[in-house]
Amino acid sequence: MKELDRLIEISRKYGSDPSMVIAGGGNTSCKTADRLWVKASGHALATIEGDGFAVLDRSLLNPMGEKEYSKDPSKREAQVKDDLAAACITKDRRPSVETSLHNCLEATFVVHLHPTLVNGLMCSAQAGSVCGRLFPEALYIPYTDPGYTLFKKVYEKVKAYKKEKGHEPSVIFLQNHGIFVGADSTEKIEEIYDGIMETLKKAVKQCPE
Repeated sequence: MKELDRLIEISRKYGSDPSMVIAGGGNTSCKTADRLWVKASGHALATIEGDGFAVLDRSLLNPMGEKEYSKDPSKREAQVKDDLAAACITKDRRPSVETSLHNCLEATFVVHLHPTLVNGLMCSAQAGSVCGRLFPEALYIPYTDPGYTLFKKVYEKVKAYKKEKGHEPSVIFLQNHGIFVGADSTEKIEEIYDGIMETLKKAVKQCPE
């Protein structure tokens, strides 16, 4: 599948760049109408092969955004984990804990990274205001506890963004976390990341000493 080949290529590109993946973190995915390929836990982006991606059934993933889970955090996370396991077709590969975030965007490719410059901004006290000024079309998510709580926040914000603008966001910034970029081609993913990094480099140069 050519989409998977492109996913492997872009995963290795960013995974091999220390400035884009702090401590090797991040995950990538591609999707069709009914399947999602997402980096499996325990595989490094820099050297990933096709068997480093878990494959999931989107017909089982899609309802998770609207499903009512337990209000007890521990029970809720267990229920979500069970649903992800049920959706996973490749039972020998554990999908990334952020699989649901990848699935809630319709873009064919989603690349989630922790670039040094991005995380410098996302961990600052002015993250929201500066992000809004530099990247007005991006979706900014204030800090939210990881796991289902974060997924649900992103899911609802993406839904509201689409209702307001008529299309989903191509860039999502997560405070204290990193960035998600979605597009229907890996060339567009690279173009978006190049633009973001260039904007941040210019902003850093303009900062007072």
